[in-house]
Amino acid sequence: MKKTRLMHAFRFVTKQLIRLLAAFVVLTAALFAGCYVYFVHVQPMKPIIEHAVQARIAKYHIQPLTYKEIPKFFRDAVISTEDRRFQTDPGIDPIGIARSLFVDIQKDGYVEGGSTITQQLVDNTILNHKKTIRRKVLQMLDAIGIYDTMSKKQTFQDYVNVIYYGNGAYGLKNAAKTYFGKSVNQLSKGELSMLAGLPNSPFYYDPFHHYRLARARQKIVLENMEDAGRLSKQKAKQVFQEPIQLVTQKG
Repeated sequence: MKKTRLMHAFRFVTKQLIRLLAAFVVLTAALFAGCYVYFVHVQPMKPIIEHAVQARIAKYHIQPLTYKEIPKFFRDAVISTEDRRFQTDPGIDPIGIARSLFVDIQKDGYVEGGSTITQQLVDNTILNHKKTIRRKVLQMLDAIGIYDTMSKKQTFQDYVNVIYYGNGAYGLKNAAKTYFGKSVNQLSKGELSMLAGLPNSPFYYDPFHHYRLARARQKIVLENMEDAGRLSKQKAKQVFQEPIQLVTQKG
């Protein structure tokens, strides 16, 4: 008798879970379909982002790079560290978002982590950085809009050009000059991996003032590349051992 009741209970719970999963799939499909129609036909996201990018370039005197001018090693470093599923994700990472929102709700509205490269592009162009759940929802929807209307190459190019690297340097080209006095194509892999780690916290990892922390962050970037299968362990070690010579050591 007990076994029969347990079996009935198990079947009931299983059916409910299947129904919930099916409802989730339907709602998710409806959300993405609705976003596609809205951002492609009602209010296209691409021109909004392009206008915001150009405004930021003008405001901060950014020297932009084309996608082809961004070194592949740097692209691999950023994607391995910031958003490993960038090439295939729909602008957002559902698993990362679910995890971060769970933590956010526990913290009564403080929104943390879970942002893809596309979401970070939204943050640095059309949204403020106020930490609220409403802003996080808008960020996710706008990121889906970018996915619906822009190529991955354009998205990554815009991200690299507008992101802040510290010490007044916006964009990779400006950062290369600020920290190493070089053009981007002259940077070593060691220098590129250091720059790839700075946007996470430009002040905390400032190599002029916190060189050891910047080096520690660089090592994490290389380890991420190794974990993502973009770099062998031996090559990661070689890159980390390359000399880093800043334009000026400020302490």
